[in-house]
Amino acid sequence: MDLNQRKLNRSEWNSIEISVSTAEIEVLKLIMAGYKDVNIKMNYNNSIFTFLKIEFSEKMEDHLYNKYLRERGDKIEADFIKINSGYKFIKIDSKEKINSADKIRLDRYDETALKKNDIYEFILLTHIEQIIFNYLKTKNDKLFNFHYYTLYKLIRNNIFRLNRHVTLLTNKILSFFEEHIQPSIIIENAVEFIEKNENLLKYGDMVLYEHQKEIFTACKSSTPKLILYMAPTGTGKTLTPIALSEQKKIIFVCAARHVGLALARAAISVNKKIAFGFGCASADDIRLHYFSAKEYTKNKRTGGIGKVDNSVGSSVEIMICDIKSYLPAMYYMLAFNSASNLIMYWDEPTITMDYREHEFHPIIRNNWKKNLIPNIVLSSATLPKLKELTETKSDFLNKFPGAEICNIVSHDCKKSIPIINKDGFVVLPHYLHESYERTLITANHCENYLTLLRYFDLKEVVEFITYILKNNLCSSRKMKLDRFFETLNDINMKNIKIYYIKLLQNISGENWNSIYSYFRENRTPRILENEKIDPKGNKISKIRSVGSGTTAYSGTPLYGASLTRLSSEQIIPRNRTEEPQQIKGTSAGYVTTKDAYTLTEGPTIFISNDIEKIAKFCIQQANIPSVVMSEIMRKIEYNNGVNERLHLLETELETIKEQSIKKASNDVSTSHFGVKVSGRSKSSKDPKKLNRENEEAENKNEIGKLTNEINSLRSMIKSATLNDTFIPNKKMHLDKWSEELNTKDAFTSHIDDSIVNDIMALKGVDNSWKILLMMGIGVFINHENITYTEIMKKLADEQKLYMIIASSDFIYGTNYQFCHGYLSKDLDLTQEKIIQAMGRIGRNNIQQTYTLRFRDDSQILKLFTDETEKPEIINMNILFNTRKVIWQGNEYVELEEDEEEKVEQEENEEVEEDL
Repeated sequence: MDLNQRKLNRSEWNSIEISVSTAEIEVLKLIMAGYKDVNIKMNYNNSIFTFLKIEFSEKMEDHLYNKYLRERGDKIEADFIKINSGYKFIKIDSKEKINSADKIRLDRYDETALKKNDIYEFILLTHIEQIIFNYLKTKNDKLFNFHYYTLYKLIRNNIFRLNRHVTLLTNKILSFFEEHIQPSIIIENAVEFIEKNENLLKYGDMVLYEHQKEIFTACKSSTPKLILYMAPTGTGKTLTPIALSEQKKIIFVCAARHVGLALARAAISVNKKIAFGFGCASADDIRLHYFSAKEYTKNKRTGGIGKVDNSVGSSVEIMICDIKSYLPAMYYMLAFNSASNLIMYWDEPTITMDYREHEFHPIIRNNWKKNLIPNIVLSSATLPKLKELTETKSDFLNKFPGAEICNIVSHDCKKSIPIINKDGFVVLPHYLHESYERTLITANHCENYLTLLRYFDLKEVVEFITYILKNNLCSSRKMKLDRFFETLNDINMKNIKIYYIKLLQNISGENWNSIYSYFRENRTPRILENEKIDPKGNKISKIRSVGSGTTAYSGTPLYGASLTRLSSEQIIPRNRTEEPQQIKGTSAGYVTTKDAYTLTEGPTIFISNDIEKIAKFCIQQANIPSVVMSEIMRKIEYNNGVNERLHLLETELETIKEQSIKKASNDVSTSHFGVKVSGRSKSSKDPKKLNRENEEAENKNEIGKLTNEINSLRSMIKSATLNDTFIPNKKMHLDKWSEELNTKDAFTSHIDDSIVNDIMALKGVDNSWKILLMMGIGVFINHENITYTEIMKKLADEQKLYMIIASSDFIYGTNYQFCHGYLSKDLDLTQEKIIQAMGRIGRNNIQQTYTLRFRDDSQILKLFTDETEKPEIINMNILFNTRKVIWQGNEYVELEEDEEEKVEQEENEEVEEDL
């Protein structure tokens, strides 16, 4: 996370001009339209009508049913009447005249062609056929319930011009079979029915999150308000300001500049007018994007916008600024807008709040004290609760009389991202404590922090629920399935996980020991150790078992060498009072060799504070032969020498260009004007002009020479590549490290040679990072070479890196899609920062296989512990406060303001009166 409060550089300006994907633009349009209609639904799946693009009429609807759907519909009805004798067949008048244009369009497609194009009516008919088939013939309750549940969800989607006859048939099928549905089967198989049901996600409506509906409604009110906005990561909080700007003007405050740049890119993609306040000492440092420019000069050569007058910001809809620049940005926006029409939207206000002291703290307090905007949104996935921000709440109400406090808390849970401990086991509350009293405390903590639901593995949750219910281990009547899940609408991932917590809270303490023992003894690792090969790449084969077993290597003989591990540990029966022996698993730490195949479907992020140690480990474990490594290092060292010379020439070139531009701007007032003497311009004989022209010519020659020399040096950069054997999850790598294992979904990098060459040509990039890039691994760290960071961001955004090693500074707002994450042993994080780190995983709208792999189990325990004193809460109450308070003992104590602070307060009040 780059907390450097500086101005944007050229590459950052360029990055925001790259439009987001078409799919993301559709989401942005939904969010903007949702501000006016919070119940909006969008669905881009095709019905027959929308696919064929034929003008709608009921007779045409009848004709399309007869032409494309009648045959399947008749067969379904014939089978259905065998079950429901009272059913009446659909009757349709088949006579319909078709104009020639529609006839030509219809003749292009037959039923097979429409099926290939995912027409929604055919999807519904397929599930209806499966419901009847499994009820009537196979008697398969599981498949019957699966297709019924899926059809129940699909028919409620907002499909435009869905054929009414198919809708009628679907509703009759659902109504008839409703009494045959067993919620217990749906919940028991929730992983297949809900989490991995591709049809539910693929064909689902695009709708607003509940927290977006709440904040849009709240912000329409004219009453001053403080909104505490807490929602899980990856659920659109950072995009919310784009919708709020439909009516209000927004000042978006972010400590992490990459978050602001991501918002800027999205906003520009939908033509929002934005401005930037980064590294500002005053409002004069504000910079407008071209869309926001109201007064500007034209570029004579291109006809486009030349120089922008940044002082005129009346068109700005969203001001994006860092913490240091908030006050200049606020005064700038107040010059063009009333305070009541502005919203200060503070993204991740808890950044730096885990430190006792930080350079940002006095800036944050000063911003809060001098703030004149009465509408504030504090947005974070780990925001303290309303009852915990007592000092901030009372201070805001005192400053803005008549204001209200809005508490928006959301726990949207549409995917599971399981927590894996160092031994490869999934972690859930029922595995943590042998004592039911401590388990109950953990369950209560989870109920108070439902954001943790996202990290409950659904598979293990439903296994626990099924075991408890089948063995009647919960006597509470309110926990009966039909009382908790009244309709199929209530059966979703979030409610199943809440039910799991409630079940934990309603188990008799007498039964807990047997429950705990059962699950501990029958627990199997989610990630099994790769026992086919050792860390050096030697294959392992079991040749015989003596006692607890021995191993033999198929590689270099090791006769006489000391044994470091026996191949398979014998599981010895134990009494229930003893700790059960577990099947050995792993958190898969050998990410560049034997465990790489476990990193599936998308990139991985490895968060550590010791980047060099992790980088060194990855390279060492890759087992690159010394000959190959020496050749690579020789090329890198050669390139480093070329880069030194390149850096000097590029610096010299930039200096000459800047001097030329400066002189041109200084001379612009006189260079085009002269006094006429005897029909000729006096300036044509002016020796100053002649000197200037000669100087410009010399500069051009010098620039040309330097440019040629730079290009020549760049061509001397030597490319370096690795064999695929050393690039994680390439085919040759998989053949070596995981030949007999399931590697179908193993994810690998996709980096062009040109990118590697670009990195090779960068100055100040560590040699190990260059080797890592060849392996598909990038590094996120606050780095002096901004170009390297920008290239890594681009590769991460395009999902081209196998893995990113990141420092803990990047746990906030790294909005890239990662499927797996590691939290290193060296991290010392608060509970809130652990949740933020976990929030980097599973951010997109695709249900993939996700894991969060902890290298230290103590961090997991901290996650499920209700800490009594949290530094984030204390610091927010102190800093988001105009009064001077300190935390003393177990309470906040107010101190008297000194004279200097009183003067500042009076000055602030005078400015407020003037505005």
